[in-house]
Amino acid sequence: MHMIKTGSSRKRNDSANQVCKGENNGADYRGTVSVTRSGKTCQRWDVDSPHFRFYKPDGYPELVENYCRNPGGNGSYIWCYTTDPATRWDYCIHPTCPVVCMGTTGSDYRGNVSVTISGKTCQRWDVDFPHRRLYLPEKHPELAENYCRNPNGDWPVPGLWCYTMDPATRWEFCFNPTCH
Repeated sequence: MHMIKTGSSRKRNDSANQVCKGENNGADYRGTVSVTRSGKTCQRWDVDSPHFRFYKPDGYPELVENYCRNPGGNGSYIWCYTTDPATRWDYCIHPTCPVVCMGTTGSDYRGNVSVTISGKTCQRWDVDFPHRRLYLPEKHPELAENYCRNPNGDWPVPGLWCYTMDPATRWEFCFNPTCH
């Protein structure tokens, strides 16, 4: 699969378990993304529940709240422990490196990712709040819950997306888990 860093003409082939890395491993990332690439909420760095933490704020002052980080630059990308007892940790999507999976439109995706690449919650497809919808579940039965979809395969461009619950952001791309 080809990954394209949006806003760039550079293309690359990434191996099966990588996400777009941008220009570095995220060691200097100090943003507020707190949702993993699979849509799981991040566990706070100062709490040992549900997972015991190897990395703690007293040794890594950049570990604040439940924000995605790469403590000390020791990992290959930003990540967090998750609040899901079945998933100890997962990578996060670096907001300065949004990715769109090329080679697939995402129109056949039926998973349950419901957050955008910047961590915004997706709006349900069956309501017009906060954004009025152009695509309706009555005409597109694949539009379930608030899951990321691509109803017609090519708008706005190929890739998964959703309307967001942020009144200031009408729609945004989602990470396609079948594309990493």
